[in-house]
Amino acid sequence: MPIILIASGGAMFGWGLDNDWDYVAWAGVGLVVAGIIWGLVVWLLIDLNTW
Repeated sequence: MPIILIASGGAMFGWGLDNDWDYVAWAGVGLVVAGIIWGLVVWLLIDLNTW
């Protein structure tokens, strides 16, 4: 799931920049950040054997 958030966020960011829609670009950045944070949390939980 984190890879889907990162990929779709990157697509939304590019789409927002191409069409000069700032809110879509910022929503894309938010999705990328959420995907990275979610991926790190899952990685840490797996690393600590609490998953």
